[in-house]
Amino acid sequence: MKKKQKMSKYIKKLKKKKNSHILHEVVKTEIERNYIDIETPIKNIMSTNLKIVEVGQNLREVIELLGDFEITGVPVRSGNKIVGVVSDTDIMKVMQEKNLLDPKKDVVDLEGLEKIKVEEIMSKPPITVYQNDKITDASDIMIKHKVDRLIVVDENNKTVGIVTREDVVKGLTSEFFLKSIKKSGENTINSNVDLLLTIVRKKNMVSIRDLSKEMKMNIKDLEDLIKILENKGLVEIVYPLLGYPKIKVVKK
Repeated sequence: MKKKQKMSKYIKKLKKKKNSHILHEVVKTEIERNYIDIETPIKNIMSTNLKIVEVGQNLREVIELLGDFEITGVPVRSGNKIVGVVSDTDIMKVMQEKNLLDPKKDVVDLEGLEKIKVEEIMSKPPITVYQNDKITDASDIMIKHKVDRLIVVDENNKTVGIVTREDVVKGLTSEFFLKSIKKSGENTINSNVDLLLTIVRKKNMVSIRDLSKEMKMNIKDLEDLIKILENKGLVEIVYPLLGYPKIKVVKK
């Protein structure tokens, strides 16, 4: 009897996964159009806490690993060498090809997954990028090879991390906004970043709640934007004993 079980939350997430390729290429186009040089090195955005699978492991084990750590892909190792990469896209493709996923009955064929080894579906050889290269280099490589993640190596070609398309998009976007602001000088540019800085400069200090109302932006999205600016040294977050955190511009 075949072992089956209800689809896990992770597999359901794979079915609904949105494609970020379009956003990625839009960001790249905007950077090229505005002639803005992105200087952030890949080591600043890569993940270093690597989860690695062995060539002999089966897909059920890989799915459980990806789900436990909420990641979308992992390097594959043979001995002491990284020989490939397996991703959620690879897994979904083989599940559909071999009819291991029944969306109508909401079940997965576990026995079928256990029969498939990682080495049978992994992408190989792994595509690498150096940790000191710019994130624009990673972006170019991803677009050229149509992949969503790269293995990051040091100058001795030792694996030191992994960088995903989502990491690159976030890195490119935040750097692009900041460079645009500096490049624009006194000219106003149409962006949430510019609006935020204008409001905070005018009021010297403003609470996140008041800022969200004035910008007509939900607090969660606003907090993400503020974190980008804080990391770049443009704003400072002040935490009072009572009430919402307040934002002020860092004077240089």
